Amino acid sequence: MGHATIEWVYVGVVIALLTWVGAESWNVERLVEHVPAEAETIKVIGQQWFWTFEHEDGKKETGQLHVKQGVPYKFELVSKDVIHDFNVPDYTILMDAVPGRVNVVWNLFDQPGEFRIQCREYCGFGHSTMKAKLFVEPQTAEAAAEGQNATAQAPAQAPVQSAGPPGMPLTILEGASVQGSPDFDPDTITVKKGDKITVTNKDTLPHTVTSGTGPTDPNNAKQFDTSIIEAGATADIQTTNLNPGQYPFYCTVHPYMTGKLIVQ
Repeated sequence: MGHATIEWVYVGVVIALLTWVGAESWNVERLVEHVPAEAETIKVIGQQWFWTFEHEDGKKETGQLHVKQGVPYKFELVSKDVIHDFNVPDYTILMDAVPGRVNVVWNLFDQPGEFRIQCREYCGFGHSTMKAKLFVEPQTAEAAAEGQNATAQAPAQAPVQSAGPPGMPLTILEGASVQGSPDFDPDTITVKKGDKITVTNKDTLPHTVTSGTGPTDPNNAKQFDTSIIEAGATADIQTTNLNPGQYPFYCTVHPYMTGKLIVQ
């Protein structure tokens, strides 16, 4: 066999390999991009600096997302301000949320449990705090009960409410999410040990009142945490277990919103 013939054999092998790789790549891309017809749609809204999720049945969640194991979901990603990046590292989900555009990604969650949601595109001051929790609920009734028990041991996600009349008022002011604007009224609230504080969110965005100076504070959320308070909602802080002293607090959604609680 001549050199020219051998060279043509090599060329043929290379062309065949490239054709096969191209076909396989196209097939993988087709499978990834093809959303199953039975997939449930969840609208994912990115906003400085939190995630909101809207289900097909109208249910809304902020800071957490509940899905079912073995069910395909189509995520429609949008942004209200700047570019964010919706990322679930354990499931290799990564897609931009861009203002004025709807991006789509889908996934089927095969393992139950609690997973991290984060933003992977730098989006401003609070980028590092733009996180949420994904709860994949197991399929079987027995496993579902176990999953509910595990979830019950996780940090509370709903605003802390208590019976009885409102306590000392602490207001989250309208426009508080704009950095530099007045946020908590009063900035320093003084109560007696055992008093209840009732927090009212008069802003149009969700907020929290969380003990600590910020996300990196080792005492973050150890003394009290209202969790997410939606616009127009209220939550209570109990001081029965707080010793007399000063307790700085902040908003986990907008960490530049800070205040101080003094317990006498």
